[in-house]
Amino acid sequence: MNWIPKALAVALTLLVLGAACSSGSRRRDPPVLVPWHRIGDIALGAPTERVLREYGTQPDLGYRLHGGRIQVPFDGGRVAGIWFSTPYYRTKAGFGVGSRIPLGPCHRTKASRCEHRWHGFVWNAWVREKPCNCWVKVGVGSRPLAATANNFLKPWFFIDVRRGRISSFYFASKFVD
Repeated sequence: MNWIPKALAVALTLLVLGAACSSGSRRRDPPVLVPWHRIGDIALGAPTERVLREYGTQPDLGYRLHGGRIQVPFDGGRVAGIWFSTPYYRTKAGFGVGSRIPLGPCHRTKASRCEHRWHGFVWNAWVREKPCNCWVKVGVGSRPLAATANNFLKPWFFIDVRRGRISSFYFASKFVD
């Protein structure tokens, strides 16, 4: 009868080790933000099946991960967009949700008396009923395209700001509002 507790302890140890080993086969979601292209293991243009294999079936309101949400629209078997509000993903320099972007100086343009710019993004460039409270960039080149309906179906990138800090990002390979 003395062997039962020892056998139980050995069996329990093997069970715990086996569970730990099997959970290690799933890759850990890296906290990486590659601006305007990728977060973690999700990249624009990546195959849908790869995302589903890594993250599982997407719930209606997106994945709840790392203290925020991630939504991934698919089109034609590929990732068509990435929206996220979690501060988990960061660039090497630490930029991500929660960071600040300074408005900087005004630039006078044909469309605006005071246009604020930051790395190809324009502040409040997308206006529906009211300004978006966001930084917008259209296109992938060094010179952004105008944020108009003429440039729908092209890549658009949004950085939403609330109370002076980034609240979410949206990368779209073909944006239509």
